[in-house]
Amino acid sequence: MNASTQNTGRKRTTLIVALVACLVLAVGAGVFAWFSDQDTKTNTFTQGGGITDPTEKPKPDPNPDGSGDGDINKPLTPPEGNIIETEWDDEKGAGIIADSIVAKNPNVGIGKNSKDAYVFVEVENALDAANAYFVLGDKWAPVDGLADQYTKDKDATITAPDRTYTGGLFVYVGTNKTGVNVDDMAMLTGKSDVSVYTGEVFDKIYTNADFTPLGDQEKKTITVKAYLAAASTDTEDMTTAEVKEEILNKAKAWAGKN
Repeated sequence: MNASTQNTGRKRTTLIVALVACLVLAVGAGVFAWFSDQDTKTNTFTQGGGITDPTEKPKPDPNPDGSGDGDINKPLTPPEGNIIETEWDDEKGAGIIADSIVAKNPNVGIGKNSKDAYVFVEVENALDAANAYFVLGDKWAPVDGLADQYTKDKDATITAPDRTYTGGLFVYVGTNKTGVNVDDMAMLTGKSDVSVYTGEVFDKIYTNADFTPLGDQEKKTITVKAYLAAASTDTEDMTTAEVKEEILNKAKAWAGKN
C-alpha cells in the first residue's frame, strides 16, 4: 500500500467520526458531504539492453579501448554482433592437426553510445576437450569452478602456462589482474564516437601430440558465446557488490543452460 493510500484511510476514518457527531446534532437536516483521495502509478517497460553492436573492427594493437598507435578502426558493414574475430574466416574455417597452432581471436565489443556492460564469455570445446587448448587473454579471468584448465604437460613455447584452458566460463576484468572474485569484475565502458572492445579472449588454438586427428570429411567446433549485462536505467548503480553478485549468478545460470 502506498503512502497516498494510507493517508486516504486516515482521512476517511476521521471524516466518519465527524459525520456521526454532526448527525447527532443535526438530525433531519439532510446535509451530507463526501471527500475522496486516490492515486495510481503505472510502470512502463520498453525493449531493454541498450547494448549496441560494434560498427568498427578492433584495432590490431594491444589497446582495444581506442588508444594507442595502431591502425584506425576499420568499418564493420554490416554489424556482425558483439563477438568479432579478425583472424577467422567463417566460411572456410581452418584445418588442424596434432601439435599445431591455429589463429582464432574472439574479441567482445560494444558499439557507439552503448551502455557500459559487464562481459562474460563461455568457450565450448567440441574439438578435443583434453588436447586442444588456448591461453587466456590478460584482461580476462576464469569464473571460479566453471573454467577448465589444461592439465597436460605444459608447452614450453607458451609464456603463461598457468593461463591455459580448454574451455569454460570467463569474465572481463580489465586491469584487475587478480580476477578471481566478484570484486574484480570490470565494466566495458561505452563511448559516443567509437566501438570499444574487451581485448581478445585468446588469440590461438593449440593442439598437443595426443590430439585426435579428424577424418577427411569430419568437422568439429570450438564455440564462443558472450553474455553482456547493462543497467536497466540511468540511475541504477551497477558497481555494488550485491549487483555484481546477482549478475555473476545470472551468468553462471546462463552458462549452465545455453
